Amino acid sequence: MKVLIVDDHELVRHGLALIVQDTFENAAVEECGTAAEALGVLKAGPVDAALVDVRMPDTDGIELLKEIRAEWPDVPVIMLTTFDHARYARAALAEGAAGYMLKDSSPSQLAQAIRSAVDEGSTVLSPRVIQNLLDNRQPEAPPPSQTANLTHRELEILELLVAGHSNREIAARLYLSEKTVKAHLAAVFRKLNVTNRTQAAMLALNMGLATNDAGMGSIAEAESEASADV
Repeated sequence: MKVLIVDDHELVRHGLALIVQDTFENAAVEECGTAAEALGVLKAGPVDAALVDVRMPDTDGIELLKEIRAEWPDVPVIMLTTFDHARYARAALAEGAAGYMLKDSSPSQLAQAIRSAVDEGSTVLSPRVIQNLLDNRQPEAPPPSQTANLTHRELEILELLVAGHSNREIAARLYLSEKTVKAHLAAVFRKLNVTNRTQAAMLALNMGLATNDAGMGSIAEAESEASADV
């Protein structure tokens, strides 16, 4: 595995590199202090994941995320930051971030986020970030084009996803196969124009498509259990 670490603080980069190398056998790490250096590394050869600071001196981390997603869409980008503000996290998710982790996360939490992003295509958020997103959501009227096409069964599955249930749990509750649940979720993602469970859950809450937010804190775990990001 090759991981790109982008942060303007050398001490932070070295600490993250040690975590990656201690966690993943034979891991290679590229450290960059600026967005320009990071783009140079990406152009030179493939990487398996990128850890990107949200705030950097030359280019905002969200802008770098946009560039990476545009040029290297298969590279999962996990945002690492001290900022747990909902607007930063919302912007990162909207641009396709594979995770939004705080720098006070434990090494095991960071390792799990990398595994989920690389192995399963899942999105992982720090629990405090999830709570802030919930506390700062702004319900709005759902666009008819996005909601009218959802079937009753798709809405049922979406509500259970918001409650934090895994595909296996949703299948058991609705007496469906996991394969059928995955197919329904793929349709939901397509209709809502999202790419993962976290984005679908947040959009459902913001748009009033679902109201049960008790399980939002466990969505990351549910994503990790899914064999594909549906």
